[in-house]
Amino acid sequence: MKTNIYKKVFYGIFILGFCVSFSHAKQYSVSDIYYQMCSKCHGMNAEGNPEKKGPSLNDMSKDELAYELFDLVANGSQSSGSDHDVMEHNQKKIIKKGMTYHPDDMALYIYSTFGINKSKLSMTNKDVKSYSVSEIYKTMCSKCHGMNAQGNPKKKGPAINDMTKNELEMELYDLQSDGFQSSGAGNEVMTHNQKKIEDKGMEYHPEDMASYIYFNFNADAKK
Repeated sequence: MKTNIYKKVFYGIFILGFCVSFSHAKQYSVSDIYYQMCSKCHGMNAEGNPEKKGPSLNDMSKDELAYELFDLVANGSQSSGSDHDVMEHNQKKIIKKGMTYHPDDMALYIYSTFGINKSKLSMTNKDVKSYSVSEIYKTMCSKCHGMNAQGNPKKKGPAINDMTKNELEMELYDLQSDGFQSSGAGNEVMTHNQKKIEDKGMEYHPEDMASYIYFNFNADAKK
């Protein structure tokens, strides 16, 4: 129980770094952000760009990528030097444009799309699709919760457009980490649907999905 609380607190800290106005913001997928901002230095296939002194990323593990991105987003590059200054500058430009992302999501996208050391040898770039939270919601979640998160009585899906962002985050963290602990048909359906989402490779971070639902459908967020 304590481990889950610490995990939630740990991830919760990082959301403070993404405080921008979402009320009129465009939703960018990690692939949009990579191609528009990151590929200029790291290459269209993460192969690197010597002219820009951009190192390759396609030979890094998912954990290595996530660690580097967490460090960049949370603290900026700690080491000195022009290369690190450039990375900090570019990260600020990404945030200024409203292109917020979670390091886990970007790391997964780069690794699964461009990684040359993936253990699943049958996986090719054509086989892998990176899904934005909006795509996941519209394809999977809206069936029960409604296209505008207003709920769907026929599917016994509750409305979630009246929940705060923090409430949504906590529900999604619980669902992803342990499933719903309470018993009942509704909870079993949610756990089953979450498994279907994962089986389809539609991975998402709770903070990103919570932000999407709250800022797009909650009436209080649009005031």
